[in-house]
Formats: sequence, structure tokens, C-alpha cells
Amino acid sequence: MRASQRCAVLAGAAALVLTAAATGGQAADPINVGFVTELTGPWAFSGSSCAAGMKLAEAEIDAAGGVLGRPLRFLVIDNQTNPTQALAAARSFDAQDKVLVISGPTSSDNALAIYGYAEQNQVPFLVPVAAFPQLTKPGTQWTFRLEPAAVGWGYSIAKFVEQKKPGAKIAIMYSDFALMRAIAAGLKYQIPRSNLTAGPEIVFPQGSSDATIQATQVRAASPDYVVVIGAGAFDNTITNQLLDLGVKPDQIIHPFGFTTNILGWGARSVGSYFGTFFDHDLDGVTAEGKKFIKDFAEKNGRPPSYIENFCYTTPYVIKQAIEKAGTVDRAKFRDALRALQTKETTSGVPIAFDKNGARQEYIYYMQITSMDVAKKEYSAKQVFYMEWSPEVIPVYDLVK
Repeated sequence: MRASQRCAVLAGAAALVLTAAATGGQAADPINVGFVTELTGPWAFSGSSCAAGMKLAEAEIDAAGGVLGRPLRFLVIDNQTNPTQALAAARSFDAQDKVLVISGPTSSDNALAIYGYAEQNQVPFLVPVAAFPQLTKPGTQWTFRLEPAAVGWGYSIAKFVEQKKPGAKIAIMYSDFALMRAIAAGLKYQIPRSNLTAGPEIVFPQGSSDATIQATQVRAASPDYVVVIGAGAFDNTITNQLLDLGVKPDQIIHPFGFTTNILGWGARSVGSYFGTFFDHDLDGVTAEGKKFIKDFAEKNGRPPSYIENFCYTTPYVIKQAIEKAGTVDRAKFRDALRALQTKETTSGVPIAFDKNGARQEYIYYMQITSMDVAKKEYSAKQVFYMEWSPEVIPVYDLVK
């Protein structure tokens, strides 16, 4: 690991030593978690949001006494949105730091790079925000996924549109990343089964920055809805170029939306729809969820969304599994995760993993009702919710 990547880790260790000296006691050895996420590169918008949610939970857990009387420490490495770097970080965390569990990636491509190593070397891998189905394919032993599979997101869009406008025509524009391919696969699978019509399907190579020609093609096809899944800032570009051409906001559906990219769509996108797994305007936010929203907003200047919530939830899931295992033995920790029956404290949504490490699928669809980009604020109303079994559609066959 490079020195710059370890600075936060060393600072944390120094703080522990100083605390022990000040109290005249000996600091308990921390329980280390390897957190490999995207702080730079195309997926930094997601990884930085994830890290912010994780840090809030880490601080809360330590303030409450840690886990088994020991601090819970998240050692963070930036994978630079690069699968090779993600794999190297996982190896370092396993071989050098001897972490209990690896977590952190929000890019499915990076999570897939870690997946093979974790399974082969029997390292628990808890994925907070990466939704490619093969992360929990049949036979998976050491990997667990908090976020529902992306194929299901596409499936749910078709079910949403089927209810909203039977027989509608849906166009889709997406970047060629694993996550986006999986969403598109689920949508294309379900469109004919929901008696909908497929409009143009446009795939953009990674690194694309302009969609003028493609947006014109989509507008000319006159779809009822356009599903937009660009990577990072390109998602904002596609959205605004469609709006420039006269596509109405309530014709645009984003399979996922979180605060920073929702604000990036701009005030003109008020009326558009987005999928999510947590939002500050959900109908079912708990008292703990309202506190999380308040604390996060005070610290970060914006409300949290599902990425921050999954990454806030991750340390608490790790804490509960350690307490259930009563030890930091990796195999016993893995078994405790498998047996876990709990809930997200922020929303009350159940957390339980199937034999392959996948969760029960669910999603909310929200419609944006107002936005103030300068104040980093938006409001949305819940318009649709559904749950389904991971195997109601052939998730592991549609994408490889």
C-alpha cells in the first residue's frame, strides 16, 4: 500500500496510542475492516458518498464502546475506480493487515475483481453498494451483498411502467459498465412480459461525454419513457440533452438516484422519476432514520440517500455479526452473517441473506417535486414500492 493511502490509518493508530497514554491505560487492539472504495476516477461520486456514510456509523459505534470492548476501525484505500487497484488493495488488506472482512466498493466492476480473491482465499466480503448479480451467484460462500441485484432494478422499471401506462414504449440509454448492463438486461427481459414495447436501445462506451446525436434519435422515436443510466457526470449530460430536445421530465426514469447525481440533473428535472432503496422523503423513515438524516446533513451539507444509507448500515451489520459470533474468527463471522436476521434501523427494511449471500429484493420509485441546487436540497414523493424474490427472474442467467 502506498504511503499516501495509509496516512489515515496511521493517524488513527496514533490517536489510539495517545488516548491510551492520556488515560493511563492500554488501548484495546482494534478490529480492522478493509474498506476499498472509489475516492477518485469515474465512480468517485459514489465511493465518496459511501465513505461519508460509513464514517458516521464508525464514529457512533466507537462512541458507544466499540465491539466486544474493542474499537471497530475501517482502513480505507482508494481503488481509483480501477479493478486492478481494487484487487491489489484486497490482497494487501488480507496479507498485510489481516482484516476481518473486506467492504467498500460501489462499482460492480471493482467488486467483481475482489469477489474472486475473497472466495478463493476465504475472506469475508460484505458489499455495501455494488449490485451485479454474479457477486452472489450460486455457490458463493464468502460474499454478501446489501444492495438488491441490478437485474431486478430493470425488472422493477417495467413493472412500474406497466402500472402507470399499460402498453407504453420504453427507450433505454446507458453506459457500458457492469451495473448498467445488468439493469438493461432486467428491463429488456421484462418488457415483453409486461406487454410493453421496446424503443431504441443505445449503449455508450465507457468514457463517453456527449449524447447529442443519440438523444436526437431517441426523441425521434417518440417513446413514452426514456430510461437513463449514464456513468457519473455523463448521466447528467444525457438527462439535460434529452430535456433540451423537448423530452418532458416525467418521461425520464432513472433506475437509481442519490443526492449528488439528483442535484446534477438540475432543477429542470423536477417531475422525473428515480429508483432508490432509501431517501430522506420516504414514507417509512424511522426515528433512527430521521436522526441519521439530520446528523449526516449537518456534517456533510446535504441529505443522505441510499448509497450513504447502505454504507452507514454496513458497520452496524458487521458489528452485529461479530457480536453474534463472539469472536473475530473469519469463518465464525461468515457463519454469523449467514444467520443474521435484522433490520435497517433507518427504514425498518429486513436484512437477511439467502444461501448465496443475496438479500430479498425491493425498490422504491420517487418523483422529484422540487429542487434547489444552490442549497443542495430536493424534495420527492414516493409513488411506487415493490418486493420480489431474487429468483422470480433468472438473474444469474441474464448477465454473466
